[in-house]
Amino acid sequence: MKIIFKICGFICTVLILMSQPVYSEEIAVIVNKANPVSKLSMEDVKKFYVNDQLTWADGKTVSLFDLPTADSSRQKFSSVIIGKDAEKVAEEWASKKITNTAKNPPITVKSEILVQERVAKEAGGIGYMPKSKVTSDAVKIVTTFE
Repeated sequence: MKIIFKICGFICTVLILMSQPVYSEEIAVIVNKANPVSKLSMEDVKKFYVNDQLTWADGKTVSLFDLPTADSSRQKFSSVIIGKDAEKVAEEWASKKITNTAKNPPITVKSEILVQERVAKEAGGIGYMPKSKVTSDAVKIVTTFE
């Protein structure tokens, strides 16, 4: 009987650990290489992603790119930068879109590769992805966080 309790305890522990998001990789916030900005604070990034700031200092419109809510990088970004879980942030954007109060909502793309490609093509582009996956010379890293 003791062995059954030990096995159940082990299985429960594994299931609990598996249900927790894994945020092991450093995240890079990237912008288009032509953007004159070379560094952003996490508070600066948050201002863009909560629509407190809609343009860059040079007047270009900011183009925000997001990953899907289930993506671990999105979950980490939302938690660290926005201070809310990714699902809550997505719900808030959906509500703003329905009520027509979303000024500049992020565009959700399916993968990190697409974030990098879109930021590279958009002069005002900003996005995030695991630092180890930033490979394009057409983007630059303006901040990182763990």
